[in-house]
Amino acid sequence: MTTGALISILVAWLLAIASPGPDLVQLLRVGAVRRNGVACALGIMSGNLLWILASMLGLSALVDAVPGVLTALFLVGGCFLAWMGQGALRGGLAARRKDAALSDAASSLLSTTMTTGRAWRLGVATNLSNPKALVFFGAVFAGFVPPETSWAARGVVLAMMLVTGVAWFVFVTYLVSVPALSRRLQAAGAWIDIVAGTVFLGIAAVLLVEGVSRLV
Repeated sequence: MTTGALISILVAWLLAIASPGPDLVQLLRVGAVRRNGVACALGIMSGNLLWILASMLGLSALVDAVPGVLTALFLVGGCFLAWMGQGALRGGLAARRKDAALSDAASSLLSTTMTTGRAWRLGVATNLSNPKALVFFGAVFAGFVPPETSWAARGVVLAMMLVTGVAWFVFVTYLVSVPALSRRLQAAGAWIDIVAGTVFLGIAAVLLVEGVSRLV
């Protein structure tokens, strides 16, 4: 696996975890208490670890046995990313027009009564039920890690994604736990939607072009 391929995976991964979704909203809910926010962040990454391993093991084997599956993943992944991208872009633009921001979920009473164990389990459950994770690992990530990728290279990808993922979600937790920064983060939700939607539409176009080219 080339350095360019690793950078492509890293960029796509960071865009996926940084774009607004259930994981970030859950951190806003429980992150007012920092220890619970960190536990929730680790739970989210525990869920992501399962997604990564399943994608590397199951999807790679399936693509290896049935090459046409990769074409289908490109097309399905492109369509889903296009749908997600246009939804995020439209939502972000609408929020900007209305001067709206993310709801103030950080004030949830759950954050003051939840144990760290429950916060971790909540993070795992939230991530495993996150449709963004299903699309990313089920349709997009498999295209970045072809069957011929060595296990050493897969280990590098796994470590890279885990380190950057934990760093990002814990960083968000620390932001959420500071009231002033929390308000700024929530206010930037519309712009995050706009940027993420635009980038996902671009990635979707690449995947669709690649999928169609494999059909010709």
